[in-house]
Amino acid sequence: MRLYAFASNNLTNIWAGIGAGMWAVAASEDPGFTKTRIGKAAKMPVGAFGLLYCTETRSFTVPFVVYSKARDDKIKNVWPEEWVLPFNMKPLGTPRRQLGRERARDLLPSLRDRKVDLNKLIPVPPTFAFNGSDVGDDDWSVLINELAE
Repeated sequence: MRLYAFASNNLTNIWAGIGAGMWAVAASEDPGFTKTRIGKAAKMPVGAFGLLYCTETRSFTVPFVVYSKARDDKIKNVWPEEWVLPFNMKPLGTPRRQLGRERARDLLPSLRDRKVDLNKLIPVPPTFAFNGSDVGDDDWSVLINELAE
């Protein structure tokens, strides 16, 4: 299955996104990167599954379902800074549940069985926003068991 992972610097921003029922990404000053990201965002389908990652705690958290196409728009009233390409999402959990990187390496079947690197299985750097990655149904099952509420 295709999984879209998005990183956040801190849990406060994740809680804000959950409260607003949306997610977005930080703006970029690079027009080429922005154009590429807009194209990738347009390809993320409604109904796709996503996962948030908190850089501060180095943990995966909050699986979600994408509820709308990403809009070429700016959001100024959810997070302290302006974010772009917002889309509606339905969270399947909250940041109360987190899965640290080490534990993810132990639990996710793709990482145990095939020795795939976590950064390749679920890339979270901002440059990978809207890329999506292919994860096995068994991996998604573990993520839901660990993170959904």
